[in-house]
Amino acid sequence: MSLLAIVLCVYILFNAILAIPFMIRARREFERQGKWTPATASWSGVVMHGQALATLALAIVDRGSLWPVTAVSLAAGGLLLAAGAGVIAAGRIAYGSQKRVYGLLEDRLIEGGIYRFSRNPQYVGYAAMFFGAAAAAGSILALTSSALFALTIHVFITRVEEPHLDRVFAAAYADYRARIRRYL
Repeated sequence: MSLLAIVLCVYILFNAILAIPFMIRARREFERQGKWTPATASWSGVVMHGQALATLALAIVDRGSLWPVTAVSLAAGGLLLAAGAGVIAAGRIAYGSQKRVYGLLEDRLIEGGIYRFSRNPQYVGYAAMFFGAAAAAGSILALTSSALFALTIHVFITRVEEPHLDRVFAAAYADYRARIRRYL
């Protein structure tokens, strides 16, 4: 394993460890004030985008460790990566405001657009991007990082976001949750 791959793996593990105090802080702020502070929103962006960049870089650095990079792996993984990016964009469009994306504005339950198919399309999109990069590059390390991301996000959704939405939107969220799946 190259030094760069080791550095990226250490960063990804560090990022996953930092997700724990982030989740505690995010939950506390949701409970106390119904939204995040700009500092917590920034921390969220650093965690998500840092994970994205590190996983994409790791896929490149560790390419071929799981299977050889071929036209088929590039096409299939690239398609999954592009679809994930499209899902993220559709989720951000449905939100209508970057403040809602980062938990700074909690004024309405988003049920339209891509949120008619998934309660968490942006997380699905990120996971698709990461798994797509791992598949395209045939990288075992990027695949492992993607799985760690998916597990971390699932914990965040079930321990922080869903309880918050239950408190804020009560019956409307219960109805939405009954109609729309968490992921796909």
